[in-house]
Amino acid sequence: MNLFQNSSGDMKLALKENLTNMKMEKGESIPKYFTKFTQCRDELGSGRVTVAEYYFVRHILLGFPKS
Repeated sequence: MNLFQNSSGDMKLALKENLTNMKMEKGESIPKYFTKFTQCRDELGSGRVTVAEYYFVRHILLGFPKS
């Protein structure tokens, strides 16, 4: 099944949850972490989910480790 053929509310919610739950892994480089967010943004766009840019920035910052 192609993830983006279904534009139901459940699919959109799952894509947004993926963004919300994304965290930087221990030892992960910042460029790799940013790439994960870029891929997530592209997936959301392919699923016809509109997300404000500030929402992405907010979750990028929240995903950084406290250190």
